[in-house]
Amino acid sequence: MAYFHSKTAVTCALLALAATTTARRIDESRFTPEHIIVRDVAVIGGGASGSYAAVRVKDAGKSVVVIETKSHLGGHVDTYNDPRTGAAIDYGVLAYLDLPGVKQFFARFQIPTIAVTGSPFQNKYIDLKTGKPVPNYPAFSENATREALTTYATVAVQYSKYFFPSYLGLVELQNSGKPVPEDLTMPFGQFVAKYKIEAALPTIWTFASGLGDVLATPTVFVFQNFNGVHLQQISTGQMFRTANNSALFAGVTAYLGDESLMFGSRVAAADRGASGVKLLVKSRCGKDVLVKAKRLLVTIPPTKDNMYPLDADAAENAVFAKWAYSDLQVGIITGSGLPDGISITNVDPSGDNSTLHLPKGTFVDPIASTGVPGIFRTMVVGPAGMGIQAAKDLVRKSVSAMGAAGTFPNLNRIDFPNWTDHGASQLRVSGADLAAGFFSKLYALQGQKSTWFTGAAWTADYTSILWVFTEQAILPGLLAGL
Repeated sequence: MAYFHSKTAVTCALLALAATTTARRIDESRFTPEHIIVRDVAVIGGGASGSYAAVRVKDAGKSVVVIETKSHLGGHVDTYNDPRTGAAIDYGVLAYLDLPGVKQFFARFQIPTIAVTGSPFQNKYIDLKTGKPVPNYPAFSENATREALTTYATVAVQYSKYFFPSYLGLVELQNSGKPVPEDLTMPFGQFVAKYKIEAALPTIWTFASGLGDVLATPTVFVFQNFNGVHLQQISTGQMFRTANNSALFAGVTAYLGDESLMFGSRVAAADRGASGVKLLVKSRCGKDVLVKAKRLLVTIPPTKDNMYPLDADAAENAVFAKWAYSDLQVGIITGSGLPDGISITNVDPSGDNSTLHLPKGTFVDPIASTGVPGIFRTMVVGPAGMGIQAAKDLVRKSVSAMGAAGTFPNLNRIDFPNWTDHGASQLRVSGADLAAGFFSKLYALQGQKSTWFTGAAWTADYTSILWVFTEQAILPGLLAGL
């Protein structure tokens, strides 16, 4: 299996070991010319943000290289191609918000879009610890749910300038010396009680479950996952999907070309300064290459561990060390014997004394039909370092529990034909750090040492919002003066 693009100009066969990964200063003289790549912009990460940014850099007539650990672009986009039916089943990114420029980006790569309609599947609310259905859940009428969602959306809209499409409004507020509104910093459970919106929680959970303990999370991060924009687009049918999300990134790959893609690669060391950056890039075949660029765009999660190879300084590490995050893993399940046409939501009555029953800790949610008989998709949310085997074991345990409880008799041992660890996701900080100016400190790093940042840590983890943020807030500075 080739870890770079099959025809890339920079292949493992051409690379030679030219430097050690322990060096914090890169000696360019140790590299021969054929082992040096020179570009206007280097992009670390080929997910939604990195792929979009690379296209727009090339559109601007500048040279670019994308450094990606996987063998393909797409990030959280995961597609299972069922060998039995030929169906392309998306199980990572499922839908998109219709924001300015988003449908046009799909159109330029000849990717048709399809309006998202209501789920045709029957909801089943089950305690996956016991495998038993939870009766009378959710315990709210349609009117109560509608009223609670209206209240939630109304409050979210009042604060939207602080978090949509990014935290720039919050940064401006903090830089002006004004306090962050308490509604944004308080734990979401307090926010729910304050506005009496318990009936909205089952809906909010559908979008924000990746946060883990949603009720303990500062409200602004819940707003990032689900707010008035989402509600409005759901109610008006503006959200859309495609028949195969991976097809978009195949088009992006073809557009960028072999000379702009380094697959199966990671940055092992870096020199970053006002005059540009040098990156020591190591491929999975053990070869090294030097990438020299005028500008660097980091699109991977800026955790302290991820930033270590980039020679983060004390000021940067002081910011990056504040992050808390979830480990999200997604996959395809086959062979279970579960009935088709259902979507299982994990409900945990032991988790609290209220009617909310939201799972905490490490949990599976949902287990949902894909529309292809016998094939289900699922997600596991847990702490950093959860591990793939632990996540799969929890899914197996959950399915077995439903069989043992008689909820769905005659279940089988499941298979996982596709499984993906999305790693550090839903980056967030405490309410105290929010109030102390965290995002002002974070955003102040933009442009320092020829380095810019985009990705879900800087805005919401939705492809459409990431593209809008990158287009409006990052690309102008990244490209200025090149």
